[in-house]
Amino acid sequence: MDSQFWRLEQPILSSGAQTYPFAAACHPCFKQQYVPQEARVGVTIHFEGQLRGEEQYVALLQEVEAFAIARDWRFRPIDEAEMVLNRVIDERSVDYIGPVMGIECLPHPKSDRLRFEFDRDLSMQQYCKTQFAGSEAHIEIIELLRKVAPLFVEFDVFDEGEYWELGDRSILQANLDTVDALLAEALRKDPTARGPIRLDNGRVVDFVSDPQPESK
Repeated sequence: MDSQFWRLEQPILSSGAQTYPFAAACHPCFKQQYVPQEARVGVTIHFEGQLRGEEQYVALLQEVEAFAIARDWRFRPIDEAEMVLNRVIDERSVDYIGPVMGIECLPHPKSDRLRFEFDRDLSMQQYCKTQFAGSEAHIEIIELLRKVAPLFVEFDVFDEGEYWELGDRSILQANLDTVDALLAEALRKDPTARGPIRLDNGRVVDFVSDPQPESK
């Protein structure tokens, strides 16, 4: 369904792998009998909040769809009778299990999917990595978040690129460049490292590397 819907012409290397929350991903093409170590350090936008009500939910769907159409982003509705959402509450990992609804879009072939997914209380907690999509995609995502922010009772954003807080394109680009340099150095030091890699769930990991053999 993913390949038919998104129709990405030049996707990041796809893993075709099982995924484990907060752990690792296994790439079957590598044909090893272990799970590669996974790195997630690229610039990411984190956001969460609770909508004011059903009217604001409808308004958000309309706003996101219009924004996506204007920029030729792929998008689709989210409508699941039961789904597990991994949440972090008071620094603890908590699973929500229940109906999930919303909308997701793809701002750039090398970004995470941008998911506005809500539980039964119209609460949302999400993130979107933009490290490999570049500053323009990052700025557009922030623009969309600013548009929908008034629809929430409270809406919190933590932008690792600092554009949400400062609105300074040069600082955003400097943050992206800094991480690019760190990733390049990590790839140079580890001949087994490869990336970026898109997981089956649409998430992008910076690189995976083979575990080092235990010294005897």
